[in-house]
Parts: sequence; structure tokens; C-alpha cells
Amino acid sequence: MQYADKRVLIVEDQRPFLLMLKGLLTSMGCNEVVTKSSAEQALTLCRKQTFDIVIADLHLEAERKNGFELVEELRLSQLILPSSICILISADSARPVVLGSIERRPDDYLIKPFSQMQLKTRIARAWRKRQALLPVYSAIFDKDVPQAIEAGKQIIDSDHHYRHSAEQLLVELYWQSGADQKALALLAPYEDGPQAQWVTTALARTYLKLGKADLAIELAEQVLSANRFSAEAYSIIAHARQAIDEGQAAIDAINQAIKLSPYSIAHHHSACQLARQNHNYPLAHEACLAIWNLSKRTVHQHISHWCGYIRSMLDVAEYTEDKQQKNRYQQDALLQLQRGRHNEDIARIAGDFDYGIFEQVMLARMATLDNNKMDAKRALFLSQTAIAQQYEAYPWYYAPDSLKVMLDLGEYEQAQPITQLLAAQHDALDDNSAFAVAQAAAKAAGAQQAYTQFNREGIGLYQQGKFAEARTAFTQAQHYAPVNTGVALNLLQCILKLADKQSKPERDLAVECRRLTRLIEEMPIQSQFEQKFMALQTDINRLLEACASKR
Repeated sequence: MQYADKRVLIVEDQRPFLLMLKGLLTSMGCNEVVTKSSAEQALTLCRKQTFDIVIADLHLEAERKNGFELVEELRLSQLILPSSICILISADSARPVVLGSIERRPDDYLIKPFSQMQLKTRIARAWRKRQALLPVYSAIFDKDVPQAIEAGKQIIDSDHHYRHSAEQLLVELYWQSGADQKALALLAPYEDGPQAQWVTTALARTYLKLGKADLAIELAEQVLSANRFSAEAYSIIAHARQAIDEGQAAIDAINQAIKLSPYSIAHHHSACQLARQNHNYPLAHEACLAIWNLSKRTVHQHISHWCGYIRSMLDVAEYTEDKQQKNRYQQDALLQLQRGRHNEDIARIAGDFDYGIFEQVMLARMATLDNNKMDAKRALFLSQTAIAQQYEAYPWYYAPDSLKVMLDLGEYEQAQPITQLLAAQHDALDDNSAFAVAQAAAKAAGAQQAYTQFNREGIGLYQQGKFAEARTAFTQAQHYAPVNTGVALNLLQCILKLADKQSKPERDLAVECRRLTRLIEEMPIQSQFEQKFMALQTDINRLLEACASKR
């Protein structure tokens, strides 16, 4: 391998080792070696220049982006060419560190100390492999999955040395495109003979995707019998156990995967998903906290992870029967909300996220947990009014919790456009948000269906002039949505129509009129409802005065 024409970037915060490494590369023939002491500096430079070889220390400055986060961002943000190689180096050989690094897909991983010959050999090996697979990597870089698949097939047919590496890439591309049967067909020839670990693991994952959980478990257990430190095998077993309704076994398996590879965001996402499916909300909360902490310095950083972390505390409070635990998690959520206002990580990644709006949404949710429906409605009204004023389009990261509060309060008409928004943007939702939306919809489904039926029935009867029957229907609808402004106004109109037909209105009509009037007056209401309510004021006053004069 010729080094004279290769541009090299070294990212190392320990100056003595940086100088030594630069010297090794120079003596190998590298003419252009650039050094940076932090991942942030390296990312800034890579936005302006291209490098053929990037060598990064895993452990960079504390509380800053580390080496494997750098490598992952360079690839996913396309700040280096598909032909470039990334080598991670570290003095730490602890298994969780190594596994966390390898999952970020560096081209190689070197443990300090190492010799010039070891460095040279590893770089040359990584370079040859990447160049051999470059047609696939280039198509992936261009986001052309069909072309990447075709390139992989050609390498498999023509290059015996890198055949298995191309097969690994091709299996992942088939998974990505939903062609799981094609992945199985590619792997099938290996089923009856000796298998490399990656083949057995890939077969297990493929069978899991195809809904054959028992086969997935059998193969994953074969992997573990050969290598008990395979976090991927435990993850496959976890999802397969869940698929056959063995919830606790699924939880145990994903916890083992996390124990082996605690820096894997993917495993924590799985833990969160499995925990919620099994109603283990404290575990889901722990997973959400890990996702937030692990993601905030990575290419996966997003304010939705912090929102999910806050939400997870309220999930525990909502679904626990222990009052002390409920209070503790609500107080913790309030404390973290307050701290979030001054959190530098949140400020750095917030974008157009408005902390005050999210705070109001979460205060609304807390009020629903305490059954303070009017307080919840006021906080919800403030948040939704602010959203309408500040944004042209509804930001989806407020939507899951806003929707949940609306459904809990019975504000089904208000929830409808947000439901449509989330359905249209389902692919943009992170797993936690998507699960929260589905859970809220499932919880409210029965009440929403009953409300819709009775409210629609009441409108039809009202339009036919059958006001007594309409009153009964609207009363039943209000049972399922006690602070819904629309149905309260519909019921109030029925009361006024019935009173108008009586020369001396019955006292119960006045009592009901007074109850509904107070309810609506206490509510923050939208302008169209306010106009409708104001238009009824003359009739309301007439009924109340008529009943007062009868005493």
C-alpha cells in the first residue's frame, strides 16, 4: 500500500501519543498528516476537507464526543468519502468499551500499545477491504439501495476473498429494504454446514423478522454456546421471547444484552420497547434515561430523547398503584423539567423547540394524573395556543403528549388533526414517541367510540327537533368527555330549546343550565366556541331569571 498520496487525520487528546503516532505515520511514507485534539475540531475540519484515513482515540476529552461517536457521525453525516477508512485506538480493552466501539462499525480497532508494523498491517488490511467493497459503499453513500444490492451480488460472484464481507452487507441491505426472504435465501446454503458466527447470528435475525421466533431462539442460543458475550444474540432472543409471549424472559435477555454492551443505543431502545410491552415502566424509564445520556453527543441527538425521558417518569406515575412511587416520579419529573430550562445539552440541540410549551404540555399531563381536569385543560390550552402562534406546521415532538392529554380529557375533535399529523409522519417518530401515541390511542379507544356515537346521535336528534332525546344522547356523550367544550355547548342548547317550549320552565332545566354555564365559563375555550356561547347568553339569562321568579 502506498501512503504518500494518502491524507491522514489523527484525533488524539494526549499530545505525547499524538506526536508518536504522527511520527509512525510519517515514517510509513505519509506526506500529509493533520492532527486535532477533539472530535468537535475533527468534525469541523472534515466539513471542509477530505481525508483518506482517520485514526481516532476512543477516549477523548471528558464530557465531549468520544472516538466511536466521532466515527459514527463521520459516516452517517457523510463527512468522509465511502473510500475512506476509520481506525479506532484505545488503551481500554474492557469488553463493554470494545463492543460499544465495534457496533459503530470502524474499519478496525487497535488496543494500545501497538507497534508500527501492527499499525501498518491493520491500515493496509482495512484499506484493501474497503476498496474491494467500494461499489457497495458508494451506492449506500448515494442512498441507492438497489444499486448497492446489485454491486454486492457482483462482488459475491467475482471476488472469493471478500465474498463473506459482501454477503454480510447484502443481508443487511435486504433487511433494510424488507426483502427478508432474499436474506434467508442468501444465508440458506450455510445452514447445513459449519457456520461463522456472523452467519448464525444473521440467520437468527432473519428468522425473527420472518416471524419464526423458535428458530431464531435456537440459532441465537447456538451463538451463545460458542460466544457467551454476544450482545446481539441476547437481543434476538429478547425479541423472539416477546413474540411468543414470554415477557419476563424477554426482559431478562435484553438486560443481559445491555450488561454486555451498555453503550448501545439500539439495545436501550429495545429495552424501552420490551419494558412498555410488558408494563414494566420503571425499566422503560431507565432505558429512556440511558438513550438521552448516550445520544446527546452523537449524530442521533434529538430533543425527542429528552422529551421521552420526561414522559417515561410520568408513565411510571400513571401506571403504578403505589401512591408514594407515583408522587416520587411526578416530583422527579417536575425537577427535571426545571433543570431542563438551564441544561446546556438541551439548549444546544433544541432547534425550534420551545421549552415553555413543552413544560405546559407536561403540566397538563400531570394534572390529568391527579384528576384535575380543569387545570389540565388550562395548561393544554396555553400550550396549543402558543403552538398555533409560533409555528406554521405543528411540530411532531409536542404531539405525543399533547395528544395523550387531549384523549384523557375527551377532547376528541381537537385530537383529530394531531392524530392525522402523527399518522402522516409516523416514520419520523422515534420508537418511544410512536409507542406513546399507540398506547394513548388504545387506552382512549372505547371512550372515544362511545362519545362519538352519542354525540353524533345527539346532533342528529337535535336537527330533527327531538330535543329531549338529544339531551339524553348529549348527556351520555358528556359522561365520556366531562370537560369537552363542544358537547357541553350542545347539551346547553338542548336545555334552552326545551325551556323555550315550556311556558314555565322546569327547575331541573335551570339547574342543568347553571351547571353547564359555570363549567363553560371556567374553561379556556377556543374562539368559535366562545362566539357560540356568547350567542346563547340572552336565552341563558331568560331561563335563569324565569326560574328565579318562580321561587
